[in-house]
Amino acid sequence: MIFNKKFLIITAHPDDLEVGCGGLVQKIKDNGGSVTNLIMVKPSAEHNTNRNKQIVENEFEESKRILGFDSVIYDTPLHDNGRPNLAISNNIVSFVESVAQGHNILVSHWREDYHQDHRVCFDIAMSVSRKNFEQFWCMDQTPYNLHYKNYSCNRYVDITKYRENKIKSLQAYSSYFTNQSIETIINYNKYRGSFLGDNKLAETFNVIYNKDT
Repeated sequence: MIFNKKFLIITAHPDDLEVGCGGLVQKIKDNGGSVTNLIMVKPSAEHNTNRNKQIVENEFEESKRILGFDSVIYDTPLHDNGRPNLAISNNIVSFVESVAQGHNILVSHWREDYHQDHRVCFDIAMSVSRKNFEQFWCMDQTPYNLHYKNYSCNRYVDITKYRENKIKSLQAYSSYFTNQSIETIINYNKYRGSFLGDNKLAETFNVIYNKDT
């Protein structure tokens, strides 16, 4: 049994967890495991007047309530233009290693994700994975990964029974996700679930490190 362990999920932003592994989080909780979400970029009003810091923080707290995970937020510095200056450094690695204590499984973004902050998170996670964790999984974040020829799924997690709560956690981010975008995410989970059987939903991962293999 893997889902009764302590998972650390490193994401760049609030809402990344809900998209990539909201169903996994619920499966872990159902099986007696625990989840900590380490977010590397604090909510901010970056170039979006409809999505200010307080709104995103409130949405994030509502999603946490729905899915039932803990969180740690790293205070990434900003460029002069207000964009996050997220880059791997000894200080960041040391901070992540301190948060990682006591966790068994690490989950983060795929190394070739379309978003630059996600790719930095992969580098950070990779730097701490072998020292601190039994396994390191990369999220199949969105349908965008279908366009990356180097992405392959080697772990399928059946999230069929968690469909409604995943949708609710996405709806919590009402300043960002539209009904259409949520439908796209769920349809993608249906596509991945079709490899498990009829009417299944799945979130998929690339397990790139497993100490037992």
